[in-house]
Amino acid sequence: MKKLLIAGGKFADIPTIKSAKMLGYYVITSGNNPNDLGHSFADEVILCDYSDMDSMLELAKKSKIDAIISSCDDVSTLTCSYVANKLKIGNFDTLETAKIIHYKDLWRKFLQENKLPCPKAMGFDNINEAILKITNNFKDSKIIIKPVDFATGKGVNIAYANEYLYEKLQLAFMNSKSSRIVVEEFIDGSNHGFSVILQNQKVVFYFYDNEEHCFNPFAVSSTTTSKKFTSKIIKEVINQIEQIARILNLKDGIFHTQIILYKNKNNEIMPFIVESCRRMGGDLYNEFVSQACGIDYPSLCIQAHNQDKITNIFSSIESKVLDRRILIPKKYQYNGGIINHINAKRFFARACIMSNKRGKIKNIDLTLLGEHLLDSIIWAKSGDIIDDTSKYKAGIVFLSAKNEHDLQNKIDLLPNCIKF
Repeated sequence: MKKLLIAGGKFADIPTIKSAKMLGYYVITSGNNPNDLGHSFADEVILCDYSDMDSMLELAKKSKIDAIISSCDDVSTLTCSYVANKLKIGNFDTLETAKIIHYKDLWRKFLQENKLPCPKAMGFDNINEAILKITNNFKDSKIIIKPVDFATGKGVNIAYANEYLYEKLQLAFMNSKSSRIVVEEFIDGSNHGFSVILQNQKVVFYFYDNEEHCFNPFAVSSTTTSKKFTSKIIKEVINQIEQIARILNLKDGIFHTQIILYKNKNNEIMPFIVESCRRMGGDLYNEFVSQACGIDYPSLCIQAHNQDKITNIFSSIESKVLDRRILIPKKYQYNGGIINHINAKRFFARACIMSNKRGKIKNIDLTLLGEHLLDSIIWAKSGDIIDDTSKYKAGIVFLSAKNEHDLQNKIDLLPNCIKF
């Protein structure tokens, strides 16, 4: 059996692990937490901090891996680029290119230099320099301050360029592993995800969603299938992504972006690609895409990133996330070419179970969701304490409905599922 290394093993990696095994791989997971839920689905667990690139390279050499895929984490993706290029396996960008995509200051600089749509932005590695330059460059504009290397909203703040900024800048610097931040103009609009699979720097599959930020303005609490993207907007986003792919000479595989749809001076809805990464989204986003489109999305990503011929993209099995059986779906012939967007027959959501109340949890009751509940993964336990409502997640649910209104109603009920 060919060996595939997943640089991680958290709960969000479970669909990837299962899909890799469906493809016939012997799966090794890593990471430095033996209690991560994904490990029990793997064939072998070798604990290793995936932020340590050289240690992961040694692990890959000793294990004689044939393929590699990242977990749902930017650091893991950078390490996969490093390991894959050293071992000359798979389809991964150079480490330098991966850094441009995953570090926010380098990403903004790249977009600006190549005259791609981008908020006005500046990167800083010194707080005093930031204080001196922000007011001059942004005047009294509304701005957003971010660490360059965190994707979970940690250390992010909104402010005005002419106000006292020291504490907000300090918070961003403290939450940056590389001690770098980016400051950019605040763009007011709706938030969305737009994921594609690239082949020969062309988009062959795309999927888009609506993002909700109910408990933390900088962290996604749920995603739903979207009707907000017109053919004109889709074409513009794909054109931008393919232009990025050509300039950076991107390898085949996933390219995930976060997009803001905003109104320009002519009152037209336009897309801004705000963030990007070359990995599947966290909090089981891969399962969300699979359920919404009826495809085996992780398999598609694994094959694209490891130069495997894509022979089967559709999933004919309604398997739950925590189902430990590795089932081989009925195969549908796929002869290559454009997959494009696959419209969902119903409205789907992937939502984190969170609460705006602090306290000790008694239990999680999902009966409120009724027939709309497709699947769930709950890790909250009786006695858990919710202290920080912006971060605590009791689990994740997958929902479906016949219309957008019914789906939103069920998402709005989720806080009531946590009983105190």
